Amino acid sequence: MKTVMEYEEFKKELLRQVSERLGEDGEAEVIPVNKNNGILKETIGIHGNTGGLKPLVYVESLYEQYCMCGDFSACVGFVTGLYHSMMDLHMEQYFESWEVVKPRIVVRVANLKRNQAELENIPHKRYLDLAVYCRVILAENENGTASTAVKKSMLHYLGVGEEELWEAARSSFRKEKFWIRHIDEAIGISGKILEKLLKLPPCKDETYILTNEYRCSGAVGMLRFDLLEKFAEQKEADLFVLPSSVNEVLVIPDRGNQTPEFLRTLVKKNNEFYPDEGDLSENIYYYRRGQKKLEIILSKLEEGEESAREEGWLSADEAEKSLGL
Repeated sequence: MKTVMEYEEFKKELLRQVSERLGEDGEAEVIPVNKNNGILKETIGIHGNTGGLKPLVYVESLYEQYCMCGDFSACVGFVTGLYHSMMDLHMEQYFESWEVVKPRIVVRVANLKRNQAELENIPHKRYLDLAVYCRVILAENENGTASTAVKKSMLHYLGVGEEELWEAARSSFRKEKFWIRHIDEAIGISGKILEKLLKLPPCKDETYILTNEYRCSGAVGMLRFDLLEKFAEQKEADLFVLPSSVNEVLVIPDRGNQTPEFLRTLVKKNNEFYPDEGDLSENIYYYRRGQKKLEIILSKLEEGEESAREEGWLSADEAEKSLGL
């Protein structure tokens, strides 16, 4: 089995190889920034001919993907590819009109409570304990995408309202590609190796991953009730949906042999492994086939959250009306 680098070694080697590949085109450095959930995190930024845009890539997010797939060269390729794709991109030109931005709108989810400060300036909708919001794809290559959150000031600058934003988001969300695959197939390593790597309780035979094609910010796929319904019908079972991170969720058919307590332990241990800014939720979700209903189970509700939970138990039609999805 190939040895997995520790985080600090990974960061050092990533900086070295990115700088080596860029040569005279740019210089890579580590830059601390505030990210999701109010956490200060390290990014790799590149100084160069990017038209005033400095690509920032979160090191821990790259490290998470590296631990999953073991492909270090893909991480280097993503950073350098992103830089080159943004060399001629100017923010003023990019946000010149709504017609330019509109087809690049994507829907994403984040933890509602942990991101309250940031969400004050971001149009969003509440769903269970999550915030549903939009981002604009700035650049993309075969390894992933770079994006920025849609803020109220951006809409004002573009001269559009939130209703138009959510209309574009609904169209984009139905077109975005998501998949559900067995955890062994999705990660490319066996469940036993995964147990040791993530320090999780033993993986069961029926554990699946739901994410998007880039495996980046793909947890929003849990709101694609059409996909969950199709999968639930195939498995002839209701589904436990576990928030692995903002990048993906775990989906486990309910065969009556999984207790909520065990699954909560799984989520807790998973959150201990992943970077703090990548945590989506500590709660467990449950999808009822036929009813097309997603709800929280075994939730540690705090003051003021009871009404949010009740409002969040929506049918597919109600969700589309409430979220604009």
